[in-house]
Formats: sequence, C-alpha cells, structure tokens
Amino acid sequence: MGNIRSFAVGTIVALSLVLTGWFGREAVGFKEVKEAPRPPEPPSVAVVTVTNALFNPSTEYVGHVEAVQMTDILPQIDGYIRRVCFTEGARVEKGDLLFEIDPEQYLAAKNLRHSEVASAKAKVTVAQAEVERAERYYKRLVAADERGVTATERDTAETSLASAKASLNAAVAAVGQAEASAAIADFNLRHTKVYSPMSGRIGKAFHHVGDYVSPSKSALARVVQTDPIRVVFPVTDRDYDAWQAAAERGGKELKDSRRLRLKLPDGRLYGFDGVIDFGDNEMNRSTATLLMHVRFPNPSGRLVANAFVRVISDEYAPESSLVVPTAALVRTDEGLQAWKIDDGGRVHPIFVGVDGEWRGLSRIAKGLKPGDRIVSKGAFKLKDGDLVKVVER
Repeated sequence: MGNIRSFAVGTIVALSLVLTGWFGREAVGFKEVKEAPRPPEPPSVAVVTVTNALFNPSTEYVGHVEAVQMTDILPQIDGYIRRVCFTEGARVEKGDLLFEIDPEQYLAAKNLRHSEVASAKAKVTVAQAEVERAERYYKRLVAADERGVTATERDTAETSLASAKASLNAAVAAVGQAEASAAIADFNLRHTKVYSPMSGRIGKAFHHVGDYVSPSKSALARVVQTDPIRVVFPVTDRDYDAWQAAAERGGKELKDSRRLRLKLPDGRLYGFDGVIDFGDNEMNRSTATLLMHVRFPNPSGRLVANAFVRVISDEYAPESSLVVPTAALVRTDEGLQAWKIDDGGRVHPIFVGVDGEWRGLSRIAKGLKPGDRIVSKGAFKLKDGDLVKVVER
C-alpha cells in the first residue's frame, strides 16, 4: 500500500514539472524554428553534341528496263523465203545470216543487166571508131585545095563528125544507164540474204519458209541489244535538285557523283552498278518528274527489256555533314526546333534548317554549328531559360 502511494506522488510531481515548463516557454515568447524548404532539382535531360559525320541517304525509285537499241529486220526486196537461219530467242552477232530469200530471179536479172553493160560498152567502142573516122575525113577536106573540094562536101563531112560525136555521147550515157541497172541488180541479189545489223537477242520469226515478203509488209524479226541495257525511272524535281547540289559540293559531274544500284524482284542487289546515260531535257509538268536513263552491264541477260526493277540511288563518295539525331528535333507550327544548352546549363529553343534524313539522323543546313550541345530527350517539359541537369549520351 505504501508503494502505490509513492508511485502516485511521483507521477503527480513529474506532470507538474512538464506543465510548468510548457507554460513557462509560452510566457517568455519562445517559438520553434522551422527548416527552410529545399529548391526543386533541375530536370534531367539527355544531351548530344552536334558533330560532323558521314551522311549518305539512299532513295528508291521504280523503273523499267529498256533496250539501248532494238531494230526490226525488214526485207529490202520482194520474194519468197527460202530459209530461216537462226534459232528463235537465241543471241545473234552483227553480220549473222538470218533469212535467205529465193535468189533465182535476182540472179537472172543480174546476169541480164551485166550483159547490157557489156553491150553498151561495145557500142561505145564502135561509136568512138566512127568519131575518129569522121574526124580524119573532115580534117582532110579542110586541108585540101579549095578548088578540089566543094563547100557541100565540107559541110557534109562536118555534119557527119557532129553526128558521130553525138552517137558516142549517147553510147557513153547508155553505159552509165546499164551500169546503174546492173548496180540495182547486184543490190537486189545481195539482199536475198538478210543479215543482223547488230549484236543482241533475236525474238520469234514473224515469217517462215515459203512466205512472200516485201519491204512494204511487216518485219521478219526483231533484234534487241541486251548488253549493255538501260533502266529508265522518274526522279522528282526535288530529288533532282538535291542530286545536282551534291554533285556541285563534290566538284563532280552528276553522272560521276551518283551510285545507282538495282534491287531485283527477289530482294537481292544486282551485281553491277549503273552509269547515268542522260536525263530528259524537260520536266513532266503533270508529275514534276524527270526521266533518267541509266546504263547497266548485262552480260548474262539477267535484265530483260520491259521488266520492272527498283533503283537505289546514293552518293559514290559522300562528304561528312553536320548531323543530329532526328529525335532531338521538335516539330512546331513555325518549323523544326532544337533545345540548345548554353554554358550556364540553361536551355533555349532555336529553329534549325534540315537538309535530309537518313538512318535516324538529320543533316543540319542552318541554326547549329559543330560543338553545340542540344537536348536529345526530355525537351517536352522544358521552358526557355530552364536550368537542366545534363546527362551526356
């Protein structure tokens, strides 16, 4: 019982001391000092440094294959086909015999015309002899004593000489006419054999043995040059301007600055690069495109005329360019924007000009210079002048 009383007394004393201390603090005006709030941490942003790097974007175009040359084989004479001398679809060389037209009538005509030439030449010989005889007779009369030769005799001799010379001229002209006829006969006989005018691949024969053919009728066959071969594709006015600008930067002609490759239908790249033959001399106003003609080696005949292919274009030797990650640029209503970090770690928006994109990079045309640091990630939460915590990438 005594212990309980002692505990109660102690508790009351302790409580009194606590209350006394509390009220005493209020009485002397004591106030608790609160700790000032810390400033917020600046936002963390990923940063990249603007540098020069290889930039060689490629563009794909759809084109079609066409022969550099093709020719229809036409007969030069009328006649019946005696022989077809090639295998359809095979490769032929320039000068290969393709068709033979029955030569019988043309051989006979040649013999006749050449005999006419010989006959005409013989007549020239006779006429020449007659001129010489008439000339001697006339000179003798002129030199004779006037008392022994009448004027009528002299006039007759002079007329005979003139007539003989006229006959000689006619005979000479007849030789020329006969030789011309003989040349035509030779031409006709020679063209009973039809040869290929160029090397290439020949298609089907449009006429066969026994068919009557003539220059006014359809072609006998068609030969297409297959090596080299040409690919034609349209380039937009913007792309063409970019090609020219790249060539000028490198101090080269357009045909020497572009690398042109083909993607085959199976997705593989063709084994040879192409060279620009030429571009059309005017844009198509409806499509704003220019047709480019590019020549490719085709030794195996893999590329076939009128087939569709994909053309891949880039630069042979691209120069390094000022580039930034495309993701670091922000598109606004006014244009593309980058957030540049100043030496004090604060960000400022700056408008930039871009000249092409490739593999996640954008080529900078204006607004930035090498060594500038820009925000590559986290720009959406920034305001002009914000202090940022840089995380280098």
